[in-house]
Amino acid sequence: MKYLNYTLTFVLAIALFTSCGSNKKKEQSSDTFNIEDYIKAAETIDPTINSVDQIFDIMYMVNAEYYDVLTNDPYNAHSYKGSFPIAAANLGIYMVDILYHFYGEEPETMYLAFQAAQELAMHIGVESEFGAWTFEKLEGTTMQRDTITRMFNALLVDSENYGSEKEMVFVHTAFLTGSFVEKVHITGNLLKQKLLLEEMDQEDEGDIREMLVIFMNQLNPSSSILYDAFVKQQDQLEGLLVLTTFEKLKDLSDHLIELKPTLAVAPISEIKENEDLKTAFQLIENLRSVLVTAQ
Repeated sequence: MKYLNYTLTFVLAIALFTSCGSNKKKEQSSDTFNIEDYIKAAETIDPTINSVDQIFDIMYMVNAEYYDVLTNDPYNAHSYKGSFPIAAANLGIYMVDILYHFYGEEPETMYLAFQAAQELAMHIGVESEFGAWTFEKLEGTTMQRDTITRMFNALLVDSENYGSEKEMVFVHTAFLTGSFVEKVHITGNLLKQKLLLEEMDQEDEGDIREMLVIFMNQLNPSSSILYDAFVKQQDQLEGLLVLTTFEKLKDLSDHLIELKPTLAVAPISEIKENEDLKTAFQLIENLRSVLVTAQ
């Protein structure tokens, strides 16, 4: 397959919550509140870029609410076929969305996201694992978390072996970029939503600290890995702001990791007003806006 030329223009976008969500509360085993316990729990989440199922662990750990507005519309899939990198990036986005819908116990929406991912995988030519799962087959069974993880891992392998070396780098990097951006987009927006609460109990405060640590860990080192990948292809990125944005995100994530020991235990009011955190939220939304609105 030959690459189609593409141009991305970044636009400033801030994600807004406009819908109500369903909440999954975890059981509290103790009445005592220890900030360090929440931070230690958050550190157990694997931030590896080439993994997608940690989104499921995150949702349960932080009492996440389900907001379908956070996910990409499955009916947008056909609009991404004009560019293989954009198709690959949104394939990564839909794979994360499938798990988020799975967590939210929304099988119909999950299957629509699966169809969107399958459509893009087939378009790009990395559909080996998807070939065994038709929509009709999924309707007659219960999709398991391991099934989705296996699909993601197969897509990683297929994208690494994709076409020429130049095409492989773009498709593989774009796929990882999409899944990375969607993970931090969902985590970041859930964190922002928690920070907007006018009244908080100890569990809410603990959830905020867990999400904060997870968000910062997701940014670093993933943003550096993706930045390095784009640097190798910078001659192909002329006129794009992808490289510049990832450079800013990489530098910012390095700084946030340095701040983590103090920011994670800071008063909630200080976390709310932290300008570095606000900038990180904005950069992620900028990236995602480019990926999901591209034609």
